[in-house]
Amino acid sequence: MSDISCTILSPRTRILTFDDNISVLLIIGSRFTFLCDTHLGPESMKKVQNELGTISHPEQMVIFNSHSDWDHVWGNCEFSHNLIIGHSTCRDRLKERGEYDLISHSSMTRGIVTITLPNMTFDSRLTFEEDDVEFIYAPGHTIDSSVCFDRKDSILYVGDLVEDPIPYLDYERTDLYLNTLEMLLTFPADIMVSAHSGIIVRDLIRANIAYIQAVQEGKSIDNSRFGAYDNVHQLNLNTRIMFCYEKEVRDILKEKFDFLSFWSLFPNFEKKSSDELEINLKQYLMEIEKVRHHQ
Repeated sequence: MSDISCTILSPRTRILTFDDNISVLLIIGSRFTFLCDTHLGPESMKKVQNELGTISHPEQMVIFNSHSDWDHVWGNCEFSHNLIIGHSTCRDRLKERGEYDLISHSSMTRGIVTITLPNMTFDSRLTFEEDDVEFIYAPGHTIDSSVCFDRKDSILYVGDLVEDPIPYLDYERTDLYLNTLEMLLTFPADIMVSAHSGIIVRDLIRANIAYIQAVQEGKSIDNSRFGAYDNVHQLNLNTRIMFCYEKEVRDILKEKFDFLSFWSLFPNFEKKSSDELEINLKQYLMEIEKVRHHQ
C-alpha cells in the first residue's frame, strides 16, 4: 500500500503526496470535506482516509477531478456514493478513454479499479459558497482541465496545468492552454499547487508558456535540458500528430470510430520519431480510405 506524506498549507488545507510524488489536495470546509483528485486507486484512498482519521472534518466528502487522466481518477471508485465533480468534458473524456487508459497502464493500479465517472458536472465554474471553495474550467493540459480555488486561504490547485520542467500536451488547442496559463499568472492566489510538482511559483508558469509557444511555432528544442522529462517532449510532439490524424479518422469512420482501436494502433508511439509516426498514420489513413471506397 502506498505511503503518503502531508504538507500543511493552512489550518484547513493540506497537500497529501504519495510515494510516486503525485499529490492530491485536501480542504476541510465547514460543511464538506473536499478532495482534489484520487490518485491510482482505492488503496491510495484508504491512505487519505487514514489521514482524515487524525483530524476533525465534516463527514460528507466531495471529490473533485481536475481532469480525467488515469493517475487522477482511478480512486474515484472508492467514493461511488459521494459527490464527484468534474467539468462536463471530464465525464465525456473519461467515458471515452477510461478503458484504454486502464489497459495501457494496468500495472500502475493500486487496488481493484472500476472506472467511475463524475456524477456532477459544470461548464464554466461551480462554487460552494458556505465552504469558500470554487471550481473553475481551465482547458489546456487536457480539454477537461479545471482548477480548485480555496478562496478562504487563497490556495489554488492546478492539477497538471503546470509542471516542472515542462507540461504534457494532451489537447491540440495550445492556444487555449496559453490563455489558461496567462490567466494563472494573474490569478489572486498566494499559493499554487501542482499535482506533480508540489508548490509552484509563477516563474515556472512562464517557463511552461515559453515551452508551449516554442512547440506551437515548430521551433527546434533541445530536450536534453529537461532531464528525466527528456522523453516528454517527444511524446508531446507525437501526441499532437496523433490528435491531427484522429480528427481525420473520425471524419472518415464517423460512428464506427473506436477510440481504443485508434490509440492502440502504435503501442509506445512516444518512442517513434515524429517522421516515422506520421508515415505510419498516413498509411493507416490510406487503408481505411480504400476500405470505405470498396463498401
